[in-house]
Amino acid sequence: MLSTQLLIIFLIPTVLLLACIGYLTFRYVPIVSRIFEEKPLFHPLRLDPPGEGENVVFPSMDGTRLHGTYLHARTPRRKGVIVFCHEFLSDRWSYQPYVDHLRDEGFDLFTLDFCHHGESDDQDGYEPLQWVTRHEVRDLRAALAYLWSRPDRDEAGFGLFGVSRGGSTALCVAANDPRIWGVVTDGAFPTHGTMMAYIHKWSQIYIHSESIFKLLPMFVFHYLAWAGRVRSQARLGCRYPHVEHAVRRLAPRPWLAIHGERDVYIGPDIARSMFEQAGEPKVLWLVPGAKHNQSRVVDQEGYAARISQFFHDHAPRLAGMNLEREGVKSNPGRTLVHTPPSLAVSVSH
Repeated sequence: MLSTQLLIIFLIPTVLLLACIGYLTFRYVPIVSRIFEEKPLFHPLRLDPPGEGENVVFPSMDGTRLHGTYLHARTPRRKGVIVFCHEFLSDRWSYQPYVDHLRDEGFDLFTLDFCHHGESDDQDGYEPLQWVTRHEVRDLRAALAYLWSRPDRDEAGFGLFGVSRGGSTALCVAANDPRIWGVVTDGAFPTHGTMMAYIHKWSQIYIHSESIFKLLPMFVFHYLAWAGRVRSQARLGCRYPHVEHAVRRLAPRPWLAIHGERDVYIGPDIARSMFEQAGEPKVLWLVPGAKHNQSRVVDQEGYAARISQFFHDHAPRLAGMNLEREGVKSNPGRTLVHTPPSLAVSVSH
């Protein structure tokens, strides 16, 4: 009799919990997923090619053909290599107002088109959104593999610069690659943290009851965010990496996080919450008056100065790692196709 009573006591809350989860899944997960997949209304930076640099084609880890451009420093010696990661709906030529000035200070630049952007191929079965996925992570890893295969590679590694989704991608890759010696992001954001902020902000509209809303435990909102992402992953053919987890593994690699104080897409609180999860060394610069990806416009001189100072402070000063540029020539207008044995695919000009 006692065992039966205990079983009933255990089963009742279990059944109620499962019923609650089932109701939340049926009623609210489609709403969360639909909102999650909405594209923001913004105008990404699009610029004409500068007509210089060495254009290359290399395969991503899934075989997709990616396009990139290597630009040498405008100085006799190289201080390091910086990889530029563009924002959603932009392309590799948008590097110019962000980091081109670094070439005057001794840094080589490499900029790539992520899949579905610029000249790079589309990935079958994948519909990109503003959220970083495993596809972009693979693309950036493939870019680093290409750079590492070059005869003029920098044995000291790379610095990364990423804008918005490109910044989130840079964080995910840097957390697992010891060759990365520094990361600068502008407007980077976490997937889970951003979803939680929006779900908690707008869920009362759909719940229709302030009293019920206040009684809901936080795990309900975490579940809705997780289930919404899972539903979108299945529909869009992708996987969303956990950016916050990557941030926690970033140290001891230094991070300069730039964010607009008036960013209405990714509020400063979201950026600050993600930033606080990283170890030292790190610096957060909230730019007064700047909206999403507009910090460089609001304070052009301060923006360039902070980025230059960061890369100068953290670029490894290893003997023999700076290459003299005498005799090294760019190939504007020419595209080199790179097919390393481990990633070999059939390509054509």
